[in-house]
Amino acid sequence: MLKQFRKLKIGFVNLSLEHLEKEDKEEAKKYSEEAKKYLKENLNTEIYEFEKPIFNYLQAREAWKYFQKCDIDAVVIFNGTFSTADLTVEIIRNLNTYYLLWGLEEFGIPRMNFAGSMVGVMAEGAIFKNFNKNFSFIYGGINNKDTQKNLEVFISAIRAISYLKEAVIGIVGMRPDGFEVAGYDELAVKIKFGTTIRNVSLSKIINDIENPNEKSVEYDMKIQKDIYKIKEEYIEEAQGLSKAYLAIKNAVKDFNLTSYAIDCWPELRDVKLVPVCAANGRCNAEGIMAACEADVDGALTLMLEYAINGNTPWFADYVNIIKEFDAILFWHCGNAPYNLSNDKPLLDRVVKGLAQTSALKVGTVTICRINSIKGEFTIHAALGDAIESKPLLRGSNMLVRMRSGNMAFTKSLLKNGIPHHNGIVYGDITEEISEFASLMNIPCIVLK
Repeated sequence: MLKQFRKLKIGFVNLSLEHLEKEDKEEAKKYSEEAKKYLKENLNTEIYEFEKPIFNYLQAREAWKYFQKCDIDAVVIFNGTFSTADLTVEIIRNLNTYYLLWGLEEFGIPRMNFAGSMVGVMAEGAIFKNFNKNFSFIYGGINNKDTQKNLEVFISAIRAISYLKEAVIGIVGMRPDGFEVAGYDELAVKIKFGTTIRNVSLSKIINDIENPNEKSVEYDMKIQKDIYKIKEEYIEEAQGLSKAYLAIKNAVKDFNLTSYAIDCWPELRDVKLVPVCAANGRCNAEGIMAACEADVDGALTLMLEYAINGNTPWFADYVNIIKEFDAILFWHCGNAPYNLSNDKPLLDRVVKGLAQTSALKVGTVTICRINSIKGEFTIHAALGDAIESKPLLRGSNMLVRMRSGNMAFTKSLLKNGIPHHNGIVYGDITEEISEFASLMNIPCIVLK
């Protein structure tokens, strides 16, 4: 699934000390070559390496200028051996990016030699603290499974950072009245994440719905029949869902949108009687993140989850603790991506107009929210297990048994000002979320 994300540009420097033993410098080079190969072949990144091990600050100066020219996404400071702190100072004081400090075992011990990789790392940690910059750290050769896992977590976090930085969220219409929790600070979003926000007129969507390309609608109805169960009496009405989907896809193309947050009611659902719930689910399944009720923080959350592991996320309401199942019911008005359902979703009348009713698949899930209060962002994430169930309400349903406890999770949401909207994605991505938050300097709460 990650093929649709661009390759990350990773800068790589191997720091060393010129007067160390030849064997130690050669062994350090072997470790660095293995690390670069893993980054390139296993993690699908592009490596921009400074041409040789860096011994002095003049080479470090050349390195940061080279990385700046290449517009890299992150830099790996690989400590093949001990090095002096001025090399790190020269790089990080001039290059505003994200860093991974990489330390090795004391591999010189069999020769009774001092290689000193971790001595260099410890000094670098102090340098980063003095410059008030965050960094990640991994330890050991790349053939170590823990090292591989930690490197993968770092790369996933960098992918999410880069994805959000280049993303465009379309605000379609405005938030429903009374949904202050879906408000947003456009400049705060731009400053923290780099994400562009574009305003899309709801009238454009309505106009495209009311003036469709009939051949496109006819073709899309064949797709709808393939992915949904549609009762015979709803066939004609279901054409409205095709019209809404096609109108949204037109806006995505016209405005070059990565995601959108749409004013789905009252104008569309309650007045025009054309729900966009099914369209939202289809777009999420296609990699276009769709948040309901013009919730910008929700769109950011879905993009974060999607970029980390490539799985399709779902935008859901926290509804209640269902004691019978010892689980929390997450639900929305029929917006779940159809590829997450146990069976073909049923197109049914939900609230006003057609939307899908389904129960979603079982499995480990991460429930997350990027949340802003007074322009300051936090992240709240928790791990749970989606359990076997049937729909309890018309719409999209998932029962999740929280590993931290259902009531503990509920109280944590309330204590930390997290509203009813959350992004849910299959898989445990709590480590990646924590890494993302650390690099971005965002307070983060993770419940496991």
